[in-house]
Amino acid sequence: MMPKLNRIALTAAALLTFAACGGGNASTAQKVGAAGATLKAGAATLTIPAGALTQDTQVTLREATPEHSGRAERIEVEPHGQVLAQPARISIHVDDSNAKVKMHGDDDSLVDVEIEDRNHGDFKTSLSTLGSIEVELEHGAACATACTAAQECDDGVCKAHTEDASAAACDPVCASGQECDDGACKAHSEVETGGPTICTPACATGLECSDNICKAHHGG
Repeated sequence: MMPKLNRIALTAAALLTFAACGGGNASTAQKVGAAGATLKAGAATLTIPAGALTQDTQVTLREATPEHSGRAERIEVEPHGQVLAQPARISIHVDDSNAKVKMHGDDDSLVDVEIEDRNHGDFKTSLSTLGSIEVELEHGAACATACTAAQECDDGVCKAHTEDASAAACDPVCASGQECDDGACKAHSEVETGGPTICTPACATGLECSDNICKAHHGG
């Protein structure tokens, strides 16, 4: 018969294993003051610049289950509703080269999206108030034939890989209007897709404006 202490140890180990496997969503918390800080959790990186907070605040960055159908990722930044004197920047890694990236804010409206790092497939947006971001991927056309190992499918066309996984990343997240190029923040080299667009006339209830066209709302 197994000794009682051994049984207790095995039970505790099993519970820890279950918790590790069952959680699945990365999370990090840090006290952030006037000097600012950069937090990382799973696919997300949050940079709160100096001067954004006037007093020490416990900030939590975590991945969560999307609350709307058709979304690939949800990121929560707490405390929700915390207003910042300077906008924070949140970067999210997207493991899909054949997709247009859109991000939705707390009220599910589309927010501005910029490329953060072409080499690592990172996209970003700004937060003037801490809250949630959900990522939506709109896939381009599939390629009729399989691309070679040195290529990737870009909206139906096989093109040479533009990423370099060995390139250095940037820390903190680059400011709006800039992107990371092998560890250095530089001005965007081309206009990116992503942010909100304007529809005239305004979309009817149940529709959302996407690429200047009223489309069925993707929210759950």
